[in-house]
Amino acid sequence: MSKRDFAVSVAAELGVDPKRCVAVGDGRSDVPLFAAVGLAIAFNATPAARAAAHVSFDGPDLRAVLPLLGAWLNAMHTSWD
Repeated sequence: MSKRDFAVSVAAELGVDPKRCVAVGDGRSDVPLFAAVGLAIAFNATPAARAAAHVSFDGPDLRAVLPLLGAWLNAMHTSWD
């Protein structure tokens, strides 16, 4: 099962639209997954993953994506109201 198929399956089981999900990845195998989610983050990624992602980060610490996740979640929460 591909990463995309797994993520879409889990989202369906939880009753969540994949466009309300976030994926973080670094390689070509993440490209289909990135197309299925609402926010795709490339982290220390290959050129293919960067091109498919909404945003990319480089660095030694994955926590660099947390401010973006917080802002995205706040925006999503506002749209739920």
